[in-house]
Amino acid sequence: MGSPSGVQRFIHDCGPGEHVLYTKVGHLKRGGGTVYVNIHATMTAYRGREVVIFSATDVTDLVEKDAQLIQASKMKTLGEMSAGMAHELNQPLNAIKLGSDFLRLAASMDMDLPRDRFRLVSEEISAQVDRAAGIIAHLREFGRKSEMIPDAVDLNVPIRGVFAIIGQQMALQNVNVELDLAPDLPRVLAHANRLEQVFFNLVANARDAILSDAAGGEITIRTWQEDGRVCATVSDTGCGIPPTDLHKIFEPFFTSKRAGEGMGLGLAISYGIVKDYGGEINVGSEIGEGTTFKLSFPPSTA
Repeated sequence: MGSPSGVQRFIHDCGPGEHVLYTKVGHLKRGGGTVYVNIHATMTAYRGREVVIFSATDVTDLVEKDAQLIQASKMKTLGEMSAGMAHELNQPLNAIKLGSDFLRLAASMDMDLPRDRFRLVSEEISAQVDRAAGIIAHLREFGRKSEMIPDAVDLNVPIRGVFAIIGQQMALQNVNVELDLAPDLPRVLAHANRLEQVFFNLVANARDAILSDAAGGEITIRTWQEDGRVCATVSDTGCGIPPTDLHKIFEPFFTSKRAGEGMGLGLAISYGIVKDYGGEINVGSEIGEGTTFKLSFPPSTA
């Protein structure tokens, strides 16, 4: 706020008699590190002149505790992802095993292997190693603690990241997934791995709702641009949420699952993450028909 451009921004946004609140604004401290403040600005009259009154509240401890809670939830999410990771890694590992066994057999039998055949097998082994390494690298990136400074993110990237880990697991559980992702979406100012955590939570809940019915079902994820916002929906054909529970699902520790199956923090943390990026998250549901979560974000101006 100390820079002229920062002051001008507040004056521009704050009209006569209006109040403007900016939350979790980061400032560098003289000795290093960052302090986060909520800034409240009010334009009023003082001795015949228009003035802007600023007040700031230090929320650094709150921001840091929020980050710790998100990181703890992320570690729990990684545990839930482990089963999906096992399925995703199984395919490239099987291909590597088959290819290497073939080459070992050819060597032991002194086979005169055609050069093209040898090249194809070795290239396939290399490609599958790269695929397995990519899955592991993706998990490491997901588990990494987010930097405080957000970046311009394509909303489709974290969505695809979720299914890079659990896509095969979904298929084995008889859950069909449809992705309808709009190309060339405006970027949103966020952290990619936090948004991936949001979509993983929503997809995991959708999967659980579907698996409560032995017949299986479908999850559909859409992205699009609408009224100057970047939007996404996660819809399922599961059991639905009772109307009496809809207003409580974003509350911390609220869960409709049996004891030991959930802590009731996933949606609460997802709600907080979405709000941190200036977004909105809403839910609609019908018993026996399914549930849809809609997210919308302002586009990044960076």
